[in-house]
Amino acid sequence: MANKRLIPILTLIIFIGVVAGVFSHMKNNNATDAHTPESTSQAKKSTTNPDPSHKTKITPELMVVNKKHPLNRDYNPYNGSTTDNNPSGSGLSPATNQAKTALIQAMQKAGFQISNNISGYRSYQYQTILYQNYVRQHGQAEADTFSARPGYSEHQSGLAFDLVGADGDLPTDNQMYQWLQKHAHNFGLIIRFPRGSNASTGYIGEEWHMRYVGKTNATKMYQQHIATLEEFTGLPGGEYNQDSQQDIPAISEID
Repeated sequence: MANKRLIPILTLIIFIGVVAGVFSHMKNNNATDAHTPESTSQAKKSTTNPDPSHKTKITPELMVVNKKHPLNRDYNPYNGSTTDNNPSGSGLSPATNQAKTALIQAMQKAGFQISNNISGYRSYQYQTILYQNYVRQHGQAEADTFSARPGYSEHQSGLAFDLVGADGDLPTDNQMYQWLQKHAHNFGLIIRFPRGSNASTGYIGEEWHMRYVGKTNATKMYQQHIATLEEFTGLPGGEYNQDSQQDIPAISEID
């Protein structure tokens, strides 16, 4: 009889213990959930606010002139002729002109048939004539793949020039291209529009188009296998903005 009386008491004790355990478990879960939003917030901050990527300081010799970074129509800091393409090197910065002469001499010594004349500084007015002629011959869409609109030509910067073959044509020799890829940096120069880089530069490959960036920068690009000035500086390139008001003047990007 005493055992029968103990059964209800034991049952009640067990029930109370179970209820207490369930309550304690729910309390602990609620305490954990209270910290979840804060943890989630911290995780979101760490993924949505990454450290800014490195960007090369843009000095005057690294000025980027492309389809999104134009020059004003009167830009002519080295007093080039406005009526031709300055084949003697007039209109180029002194450092660019020296690099041009040294490069051509080295190429001629290496056996390449390269003229002493170049296609150098081009004014806004002269580029207008060239571009309009190409548009008439090829249509604007195709012309934009190889010729800059006036104001967007790197030739107007005084930091770029085209090599010219001894026959007067633009040189496209594969061996010359490979030589320039290997040696141009020794003169502070880069191939401005390497083959296959049109997504970055906005233009088809032009192995004859040289750009002065200085020996330090050119060597860094060579050693780090950086193909384009856009990639090196971190500035956008590619095609023209649909609205030219989105353009940023090349001068204003200089640090």
